[in-house]
Amino acid sequence: MKAAAFKIRNAQVMVGDALNAAAVTQAAQGVDHIISLVAVRRNRPQSYLAVNVDGPRIMAEAAKASGAKSVVFVSAIGARLDSHYKYLTSRWMGEQELAKSGVAGTILRFSFVLAEEGGILNDFERASNFGPFLIIPGSGQAQLQPILREDASRCVVEAIDHPELLGKIVELGGPELVTYETMFDWFIQARGIKKPKLKLPVGLLIPGAVLMETLMSNPVATPDEINTIQLPNIANGIDSVSTNFGWRPTAPSRWAPANWVKKTH
Repeated sequence: MKAAAFKIRNAQVMVGDALNAAAVTQAAQGVDHIISLVAVRRNRPQSYLAVNVDGPRIMAEAAKASGAKSVVFVSAIGARLDSHYKYLTSRWMGEQELAKSGVAGTILRFSFVLAEEGGILNDFERASNFGPFLIIPGSGQAQLQPILREDASRCVVEAIDHPELLGKIVELGGPELVTYETMFDWFIQARGIKKPKLKLPVGLLIPGAVLMETLMSNPVATPDEINTIQLPNIANGIDSVSTNFGWRPTAPSRWAPANWVKKTH
């Protein structure tokens, strides 16, 4: 969101480096609640360690120094300590930094967050522009529980007013369980793409992904992404949002085909 959009909402905009302890501490002064959205999905140009691990530590220290009442920390479903999944491990380590700080916090782990740009949409765009086939890593049948960005944002803001969630990890997703292939199909339908799909074994894709990650600044997919997409990515219940916040999120299956249409300028 552009700075102007925040100003329209009467928000004070402060520009700074989320990895600069002094800047974050200054921004936290006089603040009652802190929402942390800072993370990277790839290990470069900024590293998982710097952003996904040190970032939460810096934020937690700033929250503690300022006397903030609580922190809402946005993480990812599947966060775990597992060397096979570097991104998910970095998100887990970031959660641990918040927990170690002693600051009162709520951790919200989301499934895939869908929007008109960014996130998995970028993944699909890269895949669609690469070669004569639309490559699906593995079976494409891992179950996911995508949620729209607007609904995820509402959960984040409302979490501030739910003190009963402090100290908890809350997993959140949309109202539908779908597969990775189904989400890819939404994209294909929206863009009118005619290329055939091709499913390839993970073991066959990893060597090429390693090479692309080494040689390209923006590879089609990284080895970590290929491995991670094989995992189920679902919350603790299909009604996770209504259980915790009392309302039902929008069904992505109705939203994506209309909103993932390629923008013309």
